[in-house]
Formats: sequence, C-alpha cells, structure tokens
Amino acid sequence: MDIHHLKYFVEVVRHKSFTKAAAVSHVSQSAISKMIKDLETELGVALFNRSAKLVELTDAGAIFFDQANQVVSLFNDLAIDFDRQYKIAKGKIIIGLPPLTESTKFAQILGEFRVKYPNVEIELYEYGSKKVESAVQDGTLDIGIICRVPNAEIYEAFTFTNDPLHLIVSSQHPLGRSAQVELAALANESFVLYTDDFSLHDDIITRCKAVGFQPKIVFETSRKGLMVQTVAANFGVAFLPSALCDDLNLELVTAIPLVNPVILHTMSIIWKKGRHLSYPAKLWIDFAEQYLLAVK
Repeated sequence: MDIHHLKYFVEVVRHKSFTKAAAVSHVSQSAISKMIKDLETELGVALFNRSAKLVELTDAGAIFFDQANQVVSLFNDLAIDFDRQYKIAKGKIIIGLPPLTESTKFAQILGEFRVKYPNVEIELYEYGSKKVESAVQDGTLDIGIICRVPNAEIYEAFTFTNDPLHLIVSSQHPLGRSAQVELAALANESFVLYTDDFSLHDDIITRCKAVGFQPKIVFETSRKGLMVQTVAANFGVAFLPSALCDDLNLELVTAIPLVNPVILHTMSIIWKKGRHLSYPAKLWIDFAEQYLLAVK
C-alpha cells in the first residue's frame, strides 16, 4: 500500500465512479481497478459493493475511507505546509564586510531590509577581504563582502562596484596641485597602506613593483579615519576608492586620480558555492543585489 492506492481509492469514493476517478487522476480505468483490487487484497476485505449498480462502499470501506481521506489530506498539505514554514522570513544571517565598505550605502540596505523583514536577525563582523573569504569558506559567515573579483570556482557572487583608487596627500604636499598622478611618480614617497588582510594591500604592492619600485611602507591600518589623519600630518601618502573621497576635509588632504595604472577597488558579495543557504540569507542576497544594482 502506498499513497497512490489511497489517492485513487478516495477519488473513486468522491466521484462514485471508477471512470471519473480515472479521468481526474489521468490514468486508465484498468489501472484504477487494479489499484483498488490490490488494496482490498492487502487489507483482506472488500471496500466496494460490486453487486450494486452504483459505486457503493461496504461497511469496511466506509471506515477505511475516513482514515484514507485524512492521510491523503495530510499528504497533500505536507508540501504546502513545508513550503510555508521553510519560507518564513525568520532567523539569523551572519555577514562579514571590510572596513572600507561604503558604510552609508550598506547602512541603508540593512535598515530597509530590517523594515521589510523585522524577524530576521543580522550579525555583522568587520574583517579584511582575506579573512572574509576564509570565514565564508569554513562556514563561519553566511555571506561576505570583499574588495576583489571572487573566484568563480569557489563562490557564488555578484560584483556591484568597480571604483578607481585616488591618491590621498596632505594639502601641503607638492603633488596636491596635480590633476592626476602616475603610480611611478610615487617611487620616493612613504606609503600609508592597508593592513595585509586587505586584498588592496597586495594589489598596490604588486602594481608598484610592476612599474619599477618597491613601496616604502611606513604605516599600516584598517581604519579610514586614521589613514586620513596620518596623511594629513604629512607622514605619507595613501589610497582610497573615489567614492570614499567625497567627505574628505579638503583643508587637510587632497584626493587625486591615480593613472598608469588605474587601480580598481572592486567590491563583490559572495557566498560559498554548493553550501546550503537559509531562506533569510537568500532573501538578503536578492534584496542587496536589487538595491545595489539599481543605484549603480
């Protein structure tokens, strides 16, 4: 006996006809008849009075129908109930993001998501891109935001910005009057750089070597504010994505486009390929993607 036996039996009773039951079940009448016969053989009782002109239940059939109808109803509701419970927007999402993330934009995303899905709890952790990737890989984070193009073999992802870096110098620095600066022109400068858990740390060093010099790094930090203050004190030069330069105090520092090469600050949202994501995490990814791509 399986659910198909019960479903066909219930349809015969409801329609009082083997023919109609076969039609609504999209099977042949002979298949319905065989299923009912197999069911009666297994139960050891007759379910229908075959001497009657119309399809009529025996006493045993009437008792069995009550039970079979409940089972079929529960089975039919199972997928609906599971889908409803699974897709409840409730739970926790753990997200990692680097300190250089555009904070205003992501604060807006988090705020609007909270309004729409008030029962979803979000935990945020601030790491450099390298640690974010590692934590997404080992499952510590559900979702990560990184400053690089992600490895497509490891992550599902979407990239939402490619922002060129600007050189940041003290307002008293001679380069502050330049319309643009080539990277090679910075060979003799002291660099205030990101800490080595930032992908931009390696990228900037690699680009400097490619144009012929090893950068002199005098200070490393993960904090934009401290980086800018250090540059304002004329301790060295630094680099920031152009989108983060709008709120700089131009009395203290100057932002200059960097060329030859242009170094892009690429930001992507990643999650581990093949790993199960909760329904709330999927909701957040869809919400963030629609929001970020709409404001590009």
